[in-house]
Formats: sequence, structure tokens, C-alpha cells
Amino acid sequence: MSNQLAKLAVVLREKKLTLVALWNTGVSELAGAARLDASALRDHIPQFIDEMITAIASRNENAVVGQKGPGSPLQHGSQRLAAGFNIKEVVVEYNVLRGAVLEVTEASGLKLTANDYRAINNIIDDAIAWAVDTFAREQAAERQREREEHLAFIVHDLRTPLNAINLTATVLVEELSPEARESAEMLRVLQRNVQRIDELIQHVMQVECSHEAIAGLNPVRREVDLWPLVHQLLQDLRPVTSAAQVEIRNLVSRHLTVYADAGLLVRALQNLVGNSIKFAPGGKIEIGAKENATGAECWVKDNGLGIAPERIERIFDKHETDANPARAGFGLGLTIFKQIIEAHGGEVSVESQPGQGATFRFTIPQPST
Repeated sequence: MSNQLAKLAVVLREKKLTLVALWNTGVSELAGAARLDASALRDHIPQFIDEMITAIASRNENAVVGQKGPGSPLQHGSQRLAAGFNIKEVVVEYNVLRGAVLEVTEASGLKLTANDYRAINNIIDDAIAWAVDTFAREQAAERQREREEHLAFIVHDLRTPLNAINLTATVLVEELSPEARESAEMLRVLQRNVQRIDELIQHVMQVECSHEAIAGLNPVRREVDLWPLVHQLLQDLRPVTSAAQVEIRNLVSRHLTVYADAGLLVRALQNLVGNSIKFAPGGKIEIGAKENATGAECWVKDNGLGIAPERIERIFDKHETDANPARAGFGLGLTIFKQIIEAHGGEVSVESQPGQGATFRFTIPQPST
């Protein structure tokens, strides 16, 4: 490489603030940049420029730049993924730096050879490759975690209706006359198959619950009459509530509507009611709702075992479950409930004392106008 590179290194050191400013101006126009403050936006760029200048000054074609330090391109891709950039924007911001270097070079009047330009491009191209590789690998891993958690959540929510089917079949077998042997045998076949499905669900849950991720929910919201939605859910859960000898009441106003995704709201309530049934066997559960200033406030109240004070703060955490093996689960029901409500823009809370039951509250806001 030519001696001009050593001169360029001097110029770039003198014009480092100009380089950063040119880069900042170009990158600030990217959509992902709007979510970052100035410090987070710059990330490792000033450090990378310093290392790039040192490599240019050494005129070493094999110089390794940007593979060390907390702000290296290797970690920059991870930071940009977390910040919401797309992979194209990661490439663009390094190309903006390339353009800034060339602009300063031209303004200095230095005449670089083709090999000189190739050396500069190699440094920046390597940085792009490292950042993009990290971004792509972590993005793929994140999407895989989301798929796994989504599967685990769906499988978890299948357990309650399957339990209801099994209990219904049990009741029907007991009520059939001795002459209805063929029908009774068909119901027993149904029960055996439901049990097999439940075993498969248990297996999937044990495997998938070991993964950590955040599920993405996109509610399709519309006006929903809440009383009939709750009424139908309780009808579907009658075999479960009967088996647990739980009295459950729908106290929702018949005229109350909420702006929600009906399917997701049923899932949220199913998990909440299912939790109350587990902790209030032989007890009472009330489901209520009322209008508030921003939409609706809903609640599920039981007179069951209640929640220990030390568990209140983490009751909605993933994998949080009762210490008693008889009541322990996979710790996903209340997590699913919370995620669904928050996807609607609502909030969740719980009030409880040991031995005095629990009241879970949540809000469903109306759309902003």
C-alpha cells in the first residue's frame, strides 16, 4: 500500500469529530435510529474509527479491526437487533461510515491508489460481515424461541378443554343404562384417546417450557359483548367446575361491551378461571366487570387458599408455580393471561391474603380516538 495511507490516518484523526458527525447525520435518517438516544445510536462507532485509523496508519493489509471491546461489530449486531433495526439498516450504517471516510479523503486532496481504497473497504466490509452475522444468528434464535413458546402456550391452553371432554365422558358413562354397553365402550375409547393426548401435551410442555422467549401477540380487536362470552366459557367448563365442586357466578353486566380479540380474551379468562378452580376446590368464584374511564375493569374473585405474600410480586412470572406438588403446574397460565391483557394495552393486578382467596383484576381499554 502507498505512503498516502499514513497521511490519510493523520487527516482522519484530525477529522474524527467530522467523521462521527457525518455518520450520525446519515444514520439518523434510518427508521431504527428514531428509537435510540445519541449515545446508544453511536454505540461502538467512535471506538471503531480509532481502530480503523490505527490499521490504516500501519498500512497492514491483514489488520484485524473491531473484534475486541464491548462495542465491537460482533456485539453491535446484537445491540441493533434489540433496538429494532432491520438487517438492511445494519449494512447501511457501515456504508454511511464508508461514505464519510471517502468524503474526508476527497476533501483532504489526497490521491489514494486502488489498493489503498481496497484496504479501507476491506476493513469496513469485515465489520459489516461480523455485525450482520451476529444480527442474523440472534434473530434466527429469537424467532425459534418465539415459535417454541407459542407452541407451548397453545398446548397449555388445550389442557382445560381436554379435561372438560374427559370429565363429560366420565359423567355420561356413569349415567348410561347397563343396556347401552356399545355407547359406554365408545365413550371409554374417547377417554383413552383424550388421556393419550394429555400425555403428549405433558411431554411437549416439559420440553418446551425449558426455553425462554417472549411470545408476540397481535390481537384483532372488535366490540365484544362480555356477558355471553363469559357465559359460554362457563358452560364449556361445567364438567371441570362440577368435578371440583366449585360454584361459579357470572356477574358481568349484560350490557357491557369491550373492545377486544374475543378468542384471546377467552384464552385469558380460561387460564384465570382455571387457576381459581385449582386453588378453590369446593369454593366459590365470581367473574365481574364494570366500565371505567378508559374502557372496562374486569375481575375474577375466589375464596380459595390465597397467595403467600412472597409470591405476589412474581405470581405472573413464567414458570412460577405452587410449591405443593398437588397444585403445581407448568407456571404458564397466569403468564399467558398477563401477556394477552398487555397485548390489548391493559394492565393486570392481584389482591390476596393467605387463606382468604384471591382477586385478579385486569383492564381492557377502549381504542384511542
